[in-house]
Amino acid sequence: MSIVACKTSSDEKNRSENDSWIKIGQVEKTIRNIHFTFPDSGFAYDNREDLIEESFSALETNSDLIGLKEYYDSIFIRFLRSREEMLPLTGTRALGNAYPHIKTLYVVANETVKSPIKHELMHLISMLEWGYPETSSNWMNEGLGTFAENDCSGWNVSEIYRYLLETDQLISMESLTTDFYGQPEMLSYYQSGYLVEYLLKNYGIERFSKLWKDGFGEFEQIYGLPFERIKDELEKELLVKYPKSPEIDQDTFNKPCQLLFFVKVGGIGKD
Repeated sequence: MSIVACKTSSDEKNRSENDSWIKIGQVEKTIRNIHFTFPDSGFAYDNREDLIEESFSALETNSDLIGLKEYYDSIFIRFLRSREEMLPLTGTRALGNAYPHIKTLYVVANETVKSPIKHELMHLISMLEWGYPETSSNWMNEGLGTFAENDCSGWNVSEIYRYLLETDQLISMESLTTDFYGQPEMLSYYQSGYLVEYLLKNYGIERFSKLWKDGFGEFEQIYGLPFERIKDELEKELLVKYPKSPEIDQDTFNKPCQLLFFVKVGGIGKD
């Protein structure tokens, strides 16, 4: 009788210890230069082919945007089921995180959110090419990711900048360069997105990457003009392009894209 009792006690102890363990299944596959990791079931797994295609498409367009013919370096993309799965891996409940020092993206993919693949990949490859931006260049980093997506419920960054200009909601450049992540996301990201678009299209990638590295204090030295001159120039052109401001409902504007901006870049950003 005592032997049976000991065995029963041992079994109960083992069950108690095992109850605290959670099995997390995942699948992995390397395709060309991207190493993908997916949960072994659920939305991301079921839609993995579409997510893989979106990743390669984003890598191609982002590379072209920053002047790279192709991007060959190996990178890692891990798709997660939820913000809760993101938390123990990154310390945030963000939809996406980019970590250049380990060449890795963590991205949430489920039925309720749009995965910020293009935005996050832009962060990753630009920082792998140019390094982390100066603090005064955070607006360039986030603006570049926003311009890469270039869509908020059908509005592009130039249309949204025109709307912000019309409604007097543009943020001062001093605030964008000294406290970017302290500004309202919907305003700061889209304003920066159009500034990035204009600088890239009119002044090229070499000056842009130099400003990224050297900081906003070197703007006039790099571009040959004070920032306010270029800002006046781009706004005059924008008024010609859009004589009438897009009719964007403010309440609607504050909602549809907000999820995109709950991202962090290697620990930089806002939840």
